[in-house]
Amino acid sequence: MDKHRVAEILAEIGTLLELKGENPFKTRAYSNGARTIETMGESLEKLVAENRLGEIKGIGDALQQKITELVTTGRLAYYDDLKASVPAGLLEMMQVPGVGPKKVKMLYDELRIKSVDELEAACKDGRLAKLKGFGEKTAVNICEGIVRRRSYASKHLLDDAMRAAEPLLDDLRQHPDVIRCSTAGSLRRSKEIIGDVDLLVSSKNPTAVIEFFTSQPGILNVIAKGETKA
Repeated sequence: MDKHRVAEILAEIGTLLELKGENPFKTRAYSNGARTIETMGESLEKLVAENRLGEIKGIGDALQQKITELVTTGRLAYYDDLKASVPAGLLEMMQVPGVGPKKVKMLYDELRIKSVDELEAACKDGRLAKLKGFGEKTAVNICEGIVRRRSYASKHLLDDAMRAAEPLLDDLRQHPDVIRCSTAGSLRRSKEIIGDVDLLVSSKNPTAVIEFFTSQPGILNVIAKGETKA
């Protein structure tokens, strides 16, 4: 298993743990570990074979064991068990613009919503607007996000997706706070059919990079923006 797939799994573990309400330090350890693995220059397989994962800053004993298991066996029992313990629809809900792990957890805990269809129904029947921390405006935005995502749901060919990504990467590389950047997800793995164009950036000042990225010409709408992603 290559480093890109390992990074994806670590990031998903972090998300799953957040959905389950685990300690924030634990969830961040997986998220940070995913970014470290994704952006490192040395071969992950070589580091594992030479038992040198411990040399990487931020990769503790627990992560070392899991990364080693992934690289050597192609599977991770911890990940399989964790994923099985969370309704599959919760991860799909996070693909709706403006709906992150905290909102998904609240929706599931308070309204038992576990799919995009159920989320849309709650938007339309008023249950979402009544939920503490949401309100009418948020409900409308989420409902519009569901509709918008469906309208953009068609897949793209690899070449088309890469043509869309390249100018964005070129712009990001010009920013002084960007250490390195690359494609991620299905585009990075060169899948024939691509859904979203995901970009991964390494920076010591992510807030400045996010502001730069979201203010670029051609950005029609910023649906969601945080300190480390948009």
